[in-house]
Amino acid sequence: MVMKTIKKIISIFIIGIMVSGCMVPKASIEVDQKAKNLVAPTGKALVYIVRPSSMGGAVKFKVSCDYKFIGSTSGKRYVYTIQEPGNHEFISKAENEDIFPIVLEADKTYYIEQIPKMGILVARNRLALLDELTGKQKLFDCKLSADNVEK
Repeated sequence: MVMKTIKKIISIFIIGIMVSGCMVPKASIEVDQKAKNLVAPTGKALVYIVRPSSMGGAVKFKVSCDYKFIGSTSGKRYVYTIQEPGNHEFISKAENEDIFPIVLEADKTYYIEQIPKMGILVARNRLALLDELTGKQKLFDCKLSADNVEK
C-alpha cells in the first residue's frame, strides 16, 4: 500500500515537471504594457498573435512568420511582430502546423488568434483573423511571452 502511494506521488511529481517545462514564461509587466500599446510604425504592419484560451495551456505553440521564429505561446500568452507590407504566412506549430496566409498593409495593426483544439497526443491549433475590437479585448486578457523576439 505504501509503495503504491509512493509511485502515485512520484508520477504526479514527474508529470508536474513535464507540464511546467512546456509553459512559456511571461515578460515583465513593463515590457508587456509597452508591447500592448504599440502603434504600427510608418510604412510597416504590426501583428499580434494572441492565445487567450487556457485550453491546452501547458502546451507550447511556436509561432513564426514566413518561417522566421517570432516566439512561443502557452495559455493566456501573446507574441507580436513588425513586418513589411505584402504577402506573408503566419505559422503556428503544435501537434499540427497551421499556416495562415495574409496580405499586410502598411500602418495597420492586425490581431490573429491561436485557437487550441483537442489533439491525439497534445493540443492542435488553428489561426483566425480577429476584428480590431475583439483583438484588443483578447490581447489585454493575455501576457507577453518572454521569448518574443521583438521587445
